[in-house]
Amino acid sequence: MKILLVDDHALITEALNALLLDVDPNVEVHTARDAESALRLVAENSDADLMLLDLGLPGATGTSLLEAVVEQAPDLKILVLSGVQDQRSVMRVLQLGAAGFVPKSMATETLVAAIKFVLSGGVYIPGDLLDEAQRLGPLYGPPPRVHDVAPGGTRVELTERQEQVLQLLARGAPIKVICRELSLSEGTVKTHVTAIYRAFSASNRTEALLAARRHGYDIS
Repeated sequence: MKILLVDDHALITEALNALLLDVDPNVEVHTARDAESALRLVAENSDADLMLLDLGLPGATGTSLLEAVVEQAPDLKILVLSGVQDQRSVMRVLQLGAAGFVPKSMATETLVAAIKFVLSGGVYIPGDLLDEAQRLGPLYGPPPRVHDVAPGGTRVELTERQEQVLQLLARGAPIKVICRELSLSEGTVKTHVTAIYRAFSASNRTEALLAARRHGYDIS
């Protein structure tokens, strides 16, 4: 397993390196401490399994480094580390393509679980932030009822097949894996995904999963 560790604090880098060795004694860890070296690291390690990324690096502003990494390596799993923990920040990095968000204050065992979950294909969101999203509502507006009338007057609801697709989306499965798991064509799966997004007034997977959980779907 190869992991890219991007953080400009030596103590955090050393602690995370030790933690990763506990996860996998054979792990290969490559580090960078600024935006320029981080992008070079990505270019030199196209076979990396995961990047642990601190957004607050020299040479980066806001989410600029995350956006650059996603553009350079769109298939790389990225787990964002941050000292800032709020719903808006989490939603922003997930919408930009990160596979998870972890506050630096997180307990060691929970961080290990988050790393393993992202490596397995999941999208990690801290439980308290999911609860906050359920309590306050998502950033993109008030939640619709599942049976709201969509534009054009057609009622939208999840069919049994769409619920199966939803479960696979929650596991982080890409479209091709969903096709294989459900023995469906790519076009059919994309149609189901579009219907799911429409049902929850979502524009991406993360928004759809947050809304689905808020509506009582068991996707944890």
